[in-house]
Amino acid sequence: MYEPPFTRDRAANERLAARACEACGWVSFPEAREVCKRCGTHGEWSDTQLAERGTVQSYVVQQRLPEGFETPLPLAIVDVPQQSGGEPARVYGLFTETDPDDLEVGLEAEAVFRRIFDVDGLPVHSFKFTLPRGESR
Repeated sequence: MYEPPFTRDRAANERLAARACEACGWVSFPEAREVCKRCGTHGEWSDTQLAERGTVQSYVVQQRLPEGFETPLPLAIVDVPQQSGGEPARVYGLFTETDPDDLEVGLEAEAVFRRIFDVDGLPVHSFKFTLPRGESR
């Protein structure tokens, strides 16, 4: 059975579902916050859906990791816009199927659904980022 944190965050992990502060527009992803980190407003949130593509703002390529991790492992911070418009969410995620040498700030990234890890033999799925198909360098 899935552990509670993975079940609680399932909508965010599987559908890029986020919450926007109605007072200032800041987007919380994947956390379901009660208090806005930007303006401090309490409890005024609306559900929003994130787009499947965003823009790389920063990245790092991990070269040395503990046993069990594949290296090199590219990780990026991607600004992902809301489908309805408004302020983008800043999303941290793994890159897959991407040559680390192709990563750069400003690159367009696409969220793809993948297995992230297993819990008690059951897969936990979420998104990773990749270059949009047909747009490799």
